[in-house]
Amino acid sequence: MKEKEEWEKEESSASSTVVSFNEATDHYQKIMGVPSQRADLKSMPKALRWFSYFFYTVIVLGAILFLVSWFIYR
Repeated sequence: MKEKEEWEKEESSASSTVVSFNEATDHYQKIMGVPSQRADLKSMPKALRWFSYFFYTVIVLGAILFLVSWFIYR
C-alpha cells in the first residue's frame, strides 16, 4: 500500500520526470547517475534543436523508406 502511494505521488509530480518502474531503473537513476528528467527541446540552443529535429526526421524517413522498399521487393 505504501509503495502504491509513493508511486502515485511520483506520478502526480511533473510530467517531464521519468518514473522508475522497477528497482533496476531506480538504482540507475539514484546511484549510477542516469537523468530522471526528459530533455526539453525548447530550452536547448537553436542549433542543437535544429540538429535534433533533423536527426529525428532522418530516422523517421529512413524507417518509412525501409518499409516501402521492403513491401515493394518482397
